Amino acid sequence: MRGHHFLPRRKTERGAINSWFRGVERAAPLALPAGVSIGVFVCAAGLVAQTGRDAYRQAYDTWRQAQSGLERNAGTGGTGVIPQVDRAAAAETAFGATRAAYLKSAGQDAAQRRQLLQTSAVRPSQDLAPPAVTAVVTGNLQTVTATIARFANDPDRGIQQLRQALDRERVALAALNDAIDARQKTMAATAAASAALEQMRTKTAEAFADQASQLSQAVTQLDKEGAAWADYYQELTQAIQIASAPPPPVSVAPAPSTPAPPKASANSVPLTRYVGAWTFPTVNGVFRGAQPEFVDMVVHEQNGRIDGTLFGRFKVAPGSATDPLVRFDFQGDFGPNSNQRFPLVTSDSAQGTVELIPGPAFNLLEVNFQTDPKANKIRVGNFILVKK
Repeated sequence: MRGHHFLPRRKTERGAINSWFRGVERAAPLALPAGVSIGVFVCAAGLVAQTGRDAYRQAYDTWRQAQSGLERNAGTGGTGVIPQVDRAAAAETAFGATRAAYLKSAGQDAAQRRQLLQTSAVRPSQDLAPPAVTAVVTGNLQTVTATIARFANDPDRGIQQLRQALDRERVALAALNDAIDARQKTMAATAAASAALEQMRTKTAEAFADQASQLSQAVTQLDKEGAAWADYYQELTQAIQIASAPPPPVSVAPAPSTPAPPKASANSVPLTRYVGAWTFPTVNGVFRGAQPEFVDMVVHEQNGRIDGTLFGRFKVAPGSATDPLVRFDFQGDFGPNSNQRFPLVTSDSAQGTVELIPGPAFNLLEVNFQTDPKANKIRVGNFILVKK
């Protein structure tokens, strides 16, 4: 790990931004319930989504180009890298504005579609052929049939003509009865289809409402991310300026009667790069070897001599007898090199050394320790701490 450059990352582009792209592309197109055919909506959504994605992808590519190699350059290029930081910050702002505009447009579009689906469909009336009509037709058909049977064998010519008229009436009544039955079946099928359509309309409207709500929340989150990126670039610029600042001039020793000021480090790195409270980040932590779950370190300085304490917990294999806790104290005088090495003593009296290596950013410190071998104890560790 020594010799690499580490800078603070807030939602680095490889992980967080690609994850964001996947999340937005999943959320933006609406997933309609199965069986719903809304061709106009789908076509319009595809057109809006394609146009919006092209715009914010182009802005993203521009930001990635400006961001390329920025943190590596910041660790080696000095203040000459600050213009690149400014370009990257401006490109991120443009990208954030473009993607926020896309999400707002998609949210407004979803709200409009939901409003169009608020009007309920007109259902067919169930009273166009009430049961009373069916009963009258059925009764008359039965009466005519019984009358025909009564006069079936009567030889009187007038009665035979009456029976023929009744036969024609029976045929007409039977046809009417069949038509009423077919109409009732058609009305029942139409009512069922209308109910299914109404249920699907309600589900689709709810889906659009949910989409609009999620997109609104995404816009709020993007505003917070934009502010975080602005803070990041500002802190990166400050870190470059601090790291590139010339060493303070050597002052003339004061008169014997004046109390001597605290002794400073012999190298050009300010003491503030070593002293203070440090912690292992919970997200995107950088380490080699045993992975820390948490690490807290406090370093004090007085008259050029430091006194520090480190306490941490490391991940071990399930069922392992290894003690995951590490605690040690260290102290010593600052040396002439930027990498400071001090003897340490663990809480169980093991001895070793710890090396403090300032990172290219003012708030980063690499810690590398090793102790004498001891059963079921972690004896080496290497990780990057962030200043609290």
